Amino acid sequence: MPLYHLELLGRDAYIASTALIQDTESIRFANQSLAWWDRHFSWNTQGCVVLCDERNEHLCYLFSKIDRYSQYLTLYNLFTPLISQRKGYATQILRLILDQALEKHVRRITFTSISTSLDFYTLLGFIYWGINDIGDYYCNLPLPKNGLEGVIGMIQENDLKTLIGSNMDKIYAKIEGNEHHLSPARLLIYEADILKLGKNYVREKLGVLKTDAIV
Repeated sequence: MPLYHLELLGRDAYIASTALIQDTESIRFANQSLAWWDRHFSWNTQGCVVLCDERNEHLCYLFSKIDRYSQYLTLYNLFTPLISQRKGYATQILRLILDQALEKHVRRITFTSISTSLDFYTLLGFIYWGINDIGDYYCNLPLPKNGLEGVIGMIQENDLKTLIGSNMDKIYAKIEGNEHHLSPARLLIYEADILKLGKNYVREKLGVLKTDAIV
């Protein structure tokens, strides 16, 4: 079985690594990820990790950040160049980054997923509380003690109130009313997405819990 490890990339190392990508779509996303991180965060402490194999080839990239209180691991941009897709590398990089977060005693994981990435994250067991203000699907959950493999069991064994914990206000502030501001075209995609997600989309149940908490 191949052995993989993570390497932390500074800005220059990231540019050098992604310069080797050949397909146009992956290059575009790599450049967008770079520009987004430049605008919002510093490269000095956290940034991009790359999944490497035994030959130290760069296979898959993930931008993430742990807050200074070790409360949250936040995932931002995850991408695999076209030549390396469909080989399980995205799952592997998530597995390793969650393991690192557990070693630092991080308590929760959060991210947003675009429509086209829902199949990937949902297959891993993640659920979504609603959509954020730009229409991406919002996830905020405890970090299972056994990492990525524990997500499905955690969802099955705990009710939503337990999964929310003390984060109701934070979660609800991210998703409140956003489904009412979608364009007609985006609304069609949204309706198809929530039908596909089924029980993994818990917006209505969250609303009930929020109402009960107020009462």
